[in-house]
Amino acid sequence: MRAYVVEGPGQHGLAEVDDPKPDHNEVLIEPAVVGICGSDLELLDGRRPAQYLRYPVIPGHEWAGYVVACGRDVTGLTPGRGVVAENIRPCGRCIRCAEGYNNLCLGEYAESGFTHPGALAERVVVPAELVYPLPEDRPIEAAAMLEPAACVAGGLLTIGMPRAGSRIAVVGDGPLGLLAVTLLRLTNPRDLVLFGSRPHRVAFGPGVGATDTLLSHQLTPADREDLRGAYDLVVECTDSPDGAALAMSMARRAGTVLLAGISGARGHTIDPDTISLGNLRVHGVFGATRSAWHWLISLYEAGLFDPSSLITHRFDLAHAADAFAVLADPEAGALKVMIEPAGAPGLSHDRRRRTRPAARGGRGRR
Repeated sequence: MRAYVVEGPGQHGLAEVDDPKPDHNEVLIEPAVVGICGSDLELLDGRRPAQYLRYPVIPGHEWAGYVVACGRDVTGLTPGRGVVAENIRPCGRCIRCAEGYNNLCLGEYAESGFTHPGALAERVVVPAELVYPLPEDRPIEAAAMLEPAACVAGGLLTIGMPRAGSRIAVVGDGPLGLLAVTLLRLTNPRDLVLFGSRPHRVAFGPGVGATDTLLSHQLTPADREDLRGAYDLVVECTDSPDGAALAMSMARRAGTVLLAGISGARGHTIDPDTISLGNLRVHGVFGATRSAWHWLISLYEAGLFDPSSLITHRFDLAHAADAFAVLADPEAGALKVMIEPAGAPGLSHDRRRRTRPAARGGRGRR
C-alpha cells in the first residue's frame, strides 16, 4: 500500500510499504481524513523530543476512517463502520493507568503516528480497545478533530467545567485554541474572549463562539493592566512562554489557568509569586484521558461538536508533502490542514482534487 514515511529528520515522502494485517485483537481501518499539526512538523524536522518518537514511522495521529476488517476476538465493529481511535497506547497495568490517566502511562511511550504506524497511509492497524464507533449521520471530517479537542476536554474535566456566566479567556488562535473556544461556548459564559496573534486566525473566533477577539501584540501596557485579574478561567494554547505569562496575569484571584501549550522553554518564564499571591489553581494538559474521548464523542454524536469550519485546506495522499509545506508556511493562511488518504469521502478516485482550500463561513475561526 501507499504511505507517507518519515525515515528520519528531513527524510520523508510517499512510499510503498507492506499491507498491515490485524492481529486477533486489532482492527484494520482505511483512514478517510487525517489532520496534521505542529507535532507532525516537529517529527519531520527532527525537533520532537527523542523519547516521544521512533524512526522510521508513518505519521498521522488526528484522524477518522472506516473499518476494513477485524481480528477474530474483536466484537462490536463491522466493515464499513466509521470509527475514530485514541493515539496514545497505554500499558493498562501501571499506577497511572489504574487511576484513569491512560495519557500519562508510565510504560514505554507508545503513540500512533510517532512510535507506531499512524494514519497517513491507505490502511492502518489499531488495537480494538482504542477504537470508537461513530454515528453514521455525522460528518466524518469533524471526527478527525476529536483527538486535539479531547486534549483540551481532558483538562476541562479535571479542573471542573466553569459555571454558566463565567468570564473566560482563551490565549492562542491556533486550532487548539479555537477548539477550546468551541467547547467552552457550551458552558454559556458571560464572556469568552479569544486572544490571538494572527489576524486571519483570530477572525475565526466569533464563528466558533468567541464573544470578542483581541490581538495580543496590540495590547498596550494600560490594556494589560486593565485585563489583570479579569477572568475566572484562562485557557492557554500558544506554545509560547509569553502566552503562558499573559494567561497567568489575566486570571482573577483564586481563579484557574489551564496550560495546554508546550513552549519548549528551558528557563523560568512565569513569576511563581503570581501563582502564590493570586491563590491560583494552575493545571497542565498532556494528551487525552479516556473519559475525555467519551465526552467528546457524545458531543459529536449530539451535533454539539462540529469544528468543520476550521478546515482551510484539503490534499490527497499523493500531495501530502504539499500539505506539510502549506502548514509550515505562515503566509499560506492555513488553519486546519486535512489529508484524505483514500480521496475525499464520497468521491470517486477520478474526481479527487490535489488541494481544495475550504471556504470560510461565519464571521471567522482559528
